[in-house]
Amino acid sequence: MRRLAFRLASLASLFVLLAGGQGAAITYANPSPDSQVNALMQNMTLDQRVGQLFMVSLYGEELSTTGQNFLRDMQPGAVAMFSYNGTSPQAINQTINAWQKVSTQTGAQIPLLVAIDQEGGTVIRLTDGFTQLPWGGALAAMPSDDAQTVGKIAGQELSAVGINMNLAPVVDVRTLPDNFFMERRMMGSDPAAIGAAASAYIKGMRENGVIGVLKHFPGHGAAGDSHTMLPVVNYDLDHVNTVELTPFRVGIENGAEAIMVGHLVYPALDPTPGLPASLSPKIVGDVLRKQLGFQGVAITDAMDMAAIVDHFTRPVAAVMAIRAGIDMIATGPHTPIAEQQAMKQAILDAVQRGDLPEARINEAVQRILMLKAKHGLLAWAALNPVDAVQRVDIIAHQPMIEQIYLDTISIVHDPLHYLPLTPGARKVAVIYPGIFPSLLRSCSDIDTPAAVLSYTLAPTLTEQAAARSVSQKADVTLIFTYDIDDYPAQAYMVNNVPANKTIVIALQSPYDLQHGIQPSTYVAAFNAYPSAFKAVCAVLYGNHPAVGKWQP
Repeated sequence: MRRLAFRLASLASLFVLLAGGQGAAITYANPSPDSQVNALMQNMTLDQRVGQLFMVSLYGEELSTTGQNFLRDMQPGAVAMFSYNGTSPQAINQTINAWQKVSTQTGAQIPLLVAIDQEGGTVIRLTDGFTQLPWGGALAAMPSDDAQTVGKIAGQELSAVGINMNLAPVVDVRTLPDNFFMERRMMGSDPAAIGAAASAYIKGMRENGVIGVLKHFPGHGAAGDSHTMLPVVNYDLDHVNTVELTPFRVGIENGAEAIMVGHLVYPALDPTPGLPASLSPKIVGDVLRKQLGFQGVAITDAMDMAAIVDHFTRPVAAVMAIRAGIDMIATGPHTPIAEQQAMKQAILDAVQRGDLPEARINEAVQRILMLKAKHGLLAWAALNPVDAVQRVDIIAHQPMIEQIYLDTISIVHDPLHYLPLTPGARKVAVIYPGIFPSLLRSCSDIDTPAAVLSYTLAPTLTEQAAARSVSQKADVTLIFTYDIDDYPAQAYMVNNVPANKTIVIALQSPYDLQHGIQPSTYVAAFNAYPSAFKAVCAVLYGNHPAVGKWQP
């Protein structure tokens, strides 16, 4: 509805958009995306064009006078939203209205891309009044139709408050078993499955007015944390081409319009020591553009990460990124306003010195404006914050989400054929994290357990011993784990129960299996949400078939 409103508003005004330093009105005889973009480009100053290259950040829910002046000075193409900008639908709507009002009344008067990291799971900015969506491995485990539905729900809820870009999904392939930093954000280790799930998810978001962003090119799955270091991925070229690049290739073939480039050194793609992909002409220009054929918007990962700031100044890195072929620079949540302004000035200075071709600026701006034009984002109409909760409409989405969780639960292996359980046929013990009482209720509604133990996330020696005692009272023991990587004592507790009578259900990270436990049967639930609890109990007891397909 929002995209339709944009288009109707544009048609009613004969596609009059304000552009140029004096705010001159442009009337489009042929309101095609090409004609809109060309008219804007002809009337934009260099300062305005360079502003479009930035995805800035602004602290706080209220737009201060300092923030207003910053937006007027930067005239950015995008703003990244973080939790400090608001979490409830009404607060976010108000914040975005304020940003867009300034942007559409300044300089070229071009509305913003408003972006957010709404991956779900460990990286989620919006929790108050928004649906708790499946994420990570769940997207790859569920049927593609369900992944597309998740994207539709995400798209509706984000666009309902004025957000038009989601910096998701993560398509990094998990190829390094001890990459604990990323494992709970990644979909798995099957590149083709990741690419297919990501494509379906992006398609769903696009249908409801939100642009998806594949990340982190060329792939973060075998690298350390770029927030704290400059990671190096040392795979050979064949491995990189067949594994790391595959999800991006699949996504591009399915119409991906934006890709985030990571701060990752890939010697197989560019042998320059210490040069991250985000600043590499070989990786952005040769690999992403020429080899993979991507013609959409290339965005850097946040430029406030240690991978950048420990090795470059941010202004220098900004110039290098644009020269490399990047279209938009994400300044990051911890870059001061003055530093963001310095980054813009550095690009302006480089152009004026002749160190950075103006044609490169124009190419990047053309891509950004074309992306906005194709999505009806060159016109903006304020959304009413009073109605934000109703537009998000999480109540309408709940039945769909419950069905999707049912389709996501994956029986990873069950050599003794314990599953599905038959209520009353065996004595079943339940061992679960005590912070999730609704989990016990969900399973108890189907079958009354013979014995129960609730444990703290970091189980004590007493709790570990109690697990064996509880299991002795039953024929089979259900042990629900939660992120063993963070709470390794859970592994000792699991291993205190005989493996041949244990069914382990990983509530959050599907990789609990690889952290020192050896159960006979292993189930991945992917999400520690009430809807997921109901779903996993239904699958365990055969009330719903195990549709999800996931392998570590």
